[in-house]
Amino acid sequence: SSGINAEYGMGDATKGITIWRLPHILVVILKRFSYTGMWRDKISSFVDFPLSNFKAGHGAGWISNPQEQGRVYRLYGVTQHTGTLEGGHYIGCARNPVSGDWFTYDDHVIRPMRAEQTRKKEAYLLFYTSLPTQQDKEYLLQPR
Repeated sequence: SSGINAEYGMGDATKGITIWRLPHILVVILKRFSYTGMWRDKISSFVDFPLSNFKAGHGAGWISNPQEQGRVYRLYGVTQHTGTLEGGHYIGCARNPVSGDWFTYDDHVIRPMRAEQTRKKEAYLLFYTSLPTQQDKEYLLQPR
């Protein structure tokens, strides 16, 4: 078998991913369900996530475009899941883009809330929007 490896130049390999451009809308899915054989569990650990100034991949080697290293995100929505694997309920939380005020959407009931109230152990999906970089601003100002 060493002859085949030498003939085809095979050797140790690593698998990886690099990203050239980060998205303007970033959706983060928190792992809330675990599977061990035939058993399933809901993971209810608290995850502390940033409300603003989130630098996705900051200092990570998987962003290959240096201009994307400084991209900053701000949280604009959270989906929370309450209940168990057998039954539960989803609640939405979102920031009004004009006023910046936060609201919770629980079926037909809409209530104002504080941004900090989105940080619960029930958080399941996080929705971030990127803040414009200097490069974005320059591109938007170019004549067309």
